[in-house]
Amino acid sequence: MKGKRILSIVLACLLSVSVAACGGKNGKDEAKGVSQGGQDASQGGGGDEREESDTPSVWEPEKEEPALDWSAVEFAPEEDFYFYGKKVSGSTGVVIVEYLGEGGVVKIPSTLGREPVIMIDKNVFSESGVTDVYFEAEEFVYIEPYAFAECTTLNSVVIKGNEKTEIRDHAFADCSNLTSVVLSEEIAEIWEAVFWGTPWLENKKQEAPLVIVNRTVIDATLCTGDLVIPDGIIKIARYAAWENENITSLTVPDSVQRIEVAAFGKCTKLTRVSLPDGIHTMGGVYGFAGDEDIVITHMGIEYTYEQLEELDNKVWMAHLNSLP
Repeated sequence: MKGKRILSIVLACLLSVSVAACGGKNGKDEAKGVSQGGQDASQGGGGDEREESDTPSVWEPEKEEPALDWSAVEFAPEEDFYFYGKKVSGSTGVVIVEYLGEGGVVKIPSTLGREPVIMIDKNVFSESGVTDVYFEAEEFVYIEPYAFAECTTLNSVVIKGNEKTEIRDHAFADCSNLTSVVLSEEIAEIWEAVFWGTPWLENKKQEAPLVIVNRTVIDATLCTGDLVIPDGIIKIARYAAWENENITSLTVPDSVQRIEVAAFGKCTKLTRVSLPDGIHTMGGVYGFAGDEDIVITHMGIEYTYEQLEELDNKVWMAHLNSLP
């Protein structure tokens, strides 16, 4: 009898640990009831159990450490860059249009010719031979599409931007050896496909299927079941979940302002979406392109696939009317 009691206690402890590990991490209980316009999701499917994505209820940024000690690295000389003056979006500075250096470890100056660097142009570092890059923005900065794309020697990158910094589409795409990325939290915009085709992104997807960088969902292609976007996210990037046929429902928190074009395009199993009242844009009719069985709940009203344009116009006009 004594042995059986001990065994019972051990089994009970193991069961309690298992329940805590499955239910406490991602706030699923809080998220379930908002996916179908107030109807409890646990009652809507005839009692069938749905697989849910392993996402936290509130997003917290990870602290990434640089691969190198950049404090010991000198800035690259000015003669390593071809640049010219330009005014972009009201800011005056210089645009780097060509890299003339020998590659390797490169610390890009924040000023050239006594003017702030405000843009790194397309394909500047694509075949440059650089292995590690550091750049700290002093003023408004655009890192243009494909600026570092297909730089197969690139291993690590550190970008310290500000609220005027944008990293545009495919900026580091197909950098086949890029494994370390450190971005400052102040960077304003991270566009679509910035890190497509890099080991860094693939490693992130294996760590967690929902990849978030600076409050932006940049990849959800491995997510499954009921996807609950954590609170604190402000944007879902273009093509974030493109052609993911394993997502069945989507719950978007109040913090999200924008769902970009094709973010959930061709997610053919996606049938239920709950959008926050204050969302600014849902990517037009293309945000959920091809998801013909979808029903989107917004402000207590359900919209079908055929009504996406109506809903998009409503959301956009409400946003415009809210502006001062």
